[in-house]
Amino acid sequence: MKKAIELVFPNTRHRWCLWHIMKKIPEKLQGYADYKDIKRELKQVLYNSNSVHSFVYGWEKMITIFSLQTNEWLYSLYEEQSRWVPCYLRNTFWGGMSTTQRSESMNAFFDGYINSQTTLQEFVKQYDNALQHKIEKETQADFTSLNTTLPCGSQSLIERQFQRHYTHAKFAEIQSEFRGKINCFVDGVVVQDNSSLYRVTEDSIHNDSREERVFIVTFERETVTVNCSCLLFEFRGIICSHCVCVLAQERVTELPSKYILTRWCKNVHRKHTYIRATHSNREKDPHIQRYDHLCKTFGDIAEIACESISMTELLLHNLKSFVNDHGLQITPSPNLNNNTNQQQDDFHDNNIGDDVHTNTNNVSIESPKVVKRKGRPRTKRLKSTCERVTRKTKSKKQTTRSSFPIADTMMDGPNATLTNNIDGTLHTYYTRANSIEPVSSVQSPGFMSLLASLHNEVQNTQSSTTNMENDFAQQDNVFV
Repeated sequence: MKKAIELVFPNTRHRWCLWHIMKKIPEKLQGYADYKDIKRELKQVLYNSNSVHSFVYGWEKMITIFSLQTNEWLYSLYEEQSRWVPCYLRNTFWGGMSTTQRSESMNAFFDGYINSQTTLQEFVKQYDNALQHKIEKETQADFTSLNTTLPCGSQSLIERQFQRHYTHAKFAEIQSEFRGKINCFVDGVVVQDNSSLYRVTEDSIHNDSREERVFIVTFERETVTVNCSCLLFEFRGIICSHCVCVLAQERVTELPSKYILTRWCKNVHRKHTYIRATHSNREKDPHIQRYDHLCKTFGDIAEIACESISMTELLLHNLKSFVNDHGLQITPSPNLNNNTNQQQDDFHDNNIGDDVHTNTNNVSIESPKVVKRKGRPRTKRLKSTCERVTRKTKSKKQTTRSSFPIADTMMDGPNATLTNNIDGTLHTYYTRANSIEPVSSVQSPGFMSLLASLHNEVQNTQSSTTNMENDFAQQDNVFV
């Protein structure tokens, strides 16, 4: 999967789930005598390393102290440290996610709606109910954020700025950083031309013991830009308490708009609400009806205008004039000709597209190779003695009923034989000590009696047929 992601999504940051890695610590390290100390030191190195240098130093120190040089699991993790260690990932925006959250969110999403006994038909209905419930909660949260106000915890104008724009849930996270400013203090500053370099110390409690953590905050006065070595804003999109401390030191009363992310604003319009859904009542929502009507009309016009470049440019010009006349703001689209050339360049630059384009005639499509299935192999569960005896008895009965050894059932003795004559008439003979007797003479109940009577009827039929043939022959002789 790692190689596939690098090929198909070259600009995507592939990250391992930290929660799953930490869950394997007891399985991989519990055999050591100093397991508790190793676990505590590992968490300390992971969560309290502010830079790559501090992490490498702490990791090597932990490996040396506890003699973990031969542990293959820790060695393999260290080889891929850039994919899971927090200090390597903080320069990328993740929205606060640190785990996979797929299975956990799905379990929470369907909790109370489905269970192991839910049928497929019931699942479809319950899925709509769960989705409708989630939308109702989201709508209720939007209504609460728009019509109520969370009180500020301080007199800071920056906090009031976040109060005006952010939803209640996100503003509560911002407030926690403003409260954390109490534990931060500036103990050094280096002033340059238009910027200042602050040394901020934060008091924290770890394992019931007090410790100090040092962060470097850079502030530029001209652009009112603040950056912290903890990279909380780059990682979660939330300004950290260290930056709040420096902003208060610089007497800043308002932040630039780049620190107010649109995704968490209370007045944001979600485009996914226009998508058709089985849980929505479209007849009662005129807004969605107008949207559907416009999309259909635009689609019909686009089919006609795309036939020529002149009509396309004319339509785009009129749409742009409409946007400018009404003061609307939309995402700008690239030039038509440049876009076409760019798409062609992207197609040829793409390794996958280039291979398909050049080697289509020479590639022979074959069936995929049969490989062993992933996962744990199938194993038989342990069964009790009573269950094994019962299953063995049932198996014997089923085998006796399904198989039908005619020769052994119909006759006894080692020399019993079953023959079939050429004309298809079934003849059964009982052979014993070089003497052959018809099966009718054998004393046998049940099914043997039925076969004996069938044998007698066949013999009677044959004798009757022979007598009739003789009579016809005599009559033919008379006529002749």
